[in-house]
Amino acid sequence: MSSSVEQKKGPTRQRKCGFCKSNRDKECGQLLISENQKVAAHHKCMLFSSALVSSHSDNESLGGFSIEDVQKEIKRGTKLMCSLCHCPGATIGCDVKTCHRTYHYHCALHDKAQIREKPSQGIYMVYCRKHKKTAHNSEADLEESFNEHELEPASPKSKKKSRKGRPRKTNFKGLSEDTRSTSSHGTDEMESSSYRDRSPHRSSPSDTRPKCGFCHVGEEENEARGKLHIFNAKKAAAHYKCMLFSSGTVQLTTTSRAEFGDFDIKTVLQEIKRGKRLKCTLCSQPGATIGCEIKACVKTYHYHCGVQDKAKYIENMSRGIYKLYCKNHSGNDERDEEDEERESKSRGKVEIDQQQLTQQQLNGN
Repeated sequence: MSSSVEQKKGPTRQRKCGFCKSNRDKECGQLLISENQKVAAHHKCMLFSSALVSSHSDNESLGGFSIEDVQKEIKRGTKLMCSLCHCPGATIGCDVKTCHRTYHYHCALHDKAQIREKPSQGIYMVYCRKHKKTAHNSEADLEESFNEHELEPASPKSKKKSRKGRPRKTNFKGLSEDTRSTSSHGTDEMESSSYRDRSPHRSSPSDTRPKCGFCHVGEEENEARGKLHIFNAKKAAAHYKCMLFSSGTVQLTTTSRAEFGDFDIKTVLQEIKRGKRLKCTLCSQPGATIGCEIKACVKTYHYHCGVQDKAKYIENMSRGIYKLYCKNHSGNDERDEEDEERESKSRGKVEIDQQQLTQQQLNGN
């Protein structure tokens, strides 16, 4: 076994988590200990730590994370003071990037932070009490798909501690710029750190395999998202369906179909660049270039997120129609196709009338 669970025995001294320095297994999950007994950490303390990513190597791991990475994260935590208890080891940051609040997992619960956890999608997010309303308002459609839990302080003693431990503005004044930059959201290299990175089911930064520029995963998702096309000259890659439904990609004609999975590489690169500014309605991550066809609707998705959010995809290869309607507007697709058919018939009639008029003019001359 690569890790072991702490066994509680009479007088034996209990090991403590390297992050929260406690034995709060009930709140923080199982206490996992490495084979060499040098590293111990609660499962949830690792899952929600901002700079921890999964490891798929054959080396020893702890709860799906590399032992070396866990040690680095514990070391990083020695410089991060918890916003509630003011003790080091607070590697769990608020998911609002401009927020400096950092916590131990159990402190986040006691401070009424919002914990969002959905293992099937690799979602492990924390919003401090100040930003959880903002998160709720901006992501109202997500609420049904998340498991949310809030823990009220258990006793008057913890209430007193909560008041005493109210975050102060002076918390970060003593920290250098370098220390601030390595706050809860990890190092600069992890600028785009997301819930996916924190999932033990996702790949680590050391994984150099090509990733789709839209949905940020590789060939392992080919079955659901189509073939991953790779353009080595530009170091670009994209799944077929991610390109097919993106609003700005241009599909090439049958006579010139050979460039990038039947798409003009220039438009694909432009879409990937545009996607960096577009956050998905479902997962809040960039790369969401597939927008609802209703012009007044602002919902945008990654291909797989549209499927998960029960959006409706219209795919008509013979007519070159590839559209998405969000779940709120999925009833509009039939009316939209009827309008297109009417417009098509109208255009055809105008063309026939013009041809007849031209023929009459020629005959008259």
